[in-house]
Amino acid sequence: MSTDSRTGIPTISAVVPVYNEENNVETAVRTLVEVLNKGFGDYEILIVESGSTDLTAEIADKLAASDSHIRVIHQINREGLGSAIRLGFANSTMNYILYIDGDEPFDVTEIGRIIPLLKTCDAVIGYRIGERENLKRKLFSSVYNGIIQFFFRLDVKDVNFSMKVISRSLLKKLKLRANGCFYDAELIAEIRRTGTEIRELGFVYTPRTHGESSLDKISVVLDILFEMFGYWFRRKLLGR
Repeated sequence: MSTDSRTGIPTISAVVPVYNEENNVETAVRTLVEVLNKGFGDYEILIVESGSTDLTAEIADKLAASDSHIRVIHQINREGLGSAIRLGFANSTMNYILYIDGDEPFDVTEIGRIIPLLKTCDAVIGYRIGERENLKRKLFSSVYNGIIQFFFRLDVKDVNFSMKVISRSLLKKLKLRANGCFYDAELIAEIRRTGTEIRELGFVYTPRTHGESSLDKISVVLDILFEMFGYWFRRKLLGR
């Protein structure tokens, strides 16, 4: 286990991608500060802000100015969820890296539950407990998870749940390229490729109260399919 040499407790970088989350980002980040400060030897929070058109960027900058543990990375243009996460990963400095969405998809105070698992593994991913907001989202999720499982045999309960933790040593072995929402599946597929054990942990899903998700838009679905088949082609046909 990679730890703070002074305390023997894991150190962690939390990557929080945000876009137009002015109603969510401050609460989510302040709660993260409280949780990580109590449970980890050292920590940092990297807010990756991707060209928001509301007050998200300004709020993120104020949070960083008030706490040295918080950093903001601004993407001038919205380049996709995967692009934002990869940018956060590349700028992280701690021994474990946590990825979590900025809309608080679960009770953030529950993150401390991952610490015992990090003693024996390099990858922990969350899965949703509870129903989605509506039938459309539920159908989309079921079909997408089914397709991903069919092509890549990931053998996990929930591909897209935004709570994933990996060690820095594992990150160095992964070949991550996805710019869009296929990123979650690519991350798990790459972890499986290395033969690393994945531990799963359930979190009660918290429905979004502000803003809206874009994951079920046709353009997003097409982007996911494009990146999925590109990854499949590289893995299966080119042996990469």
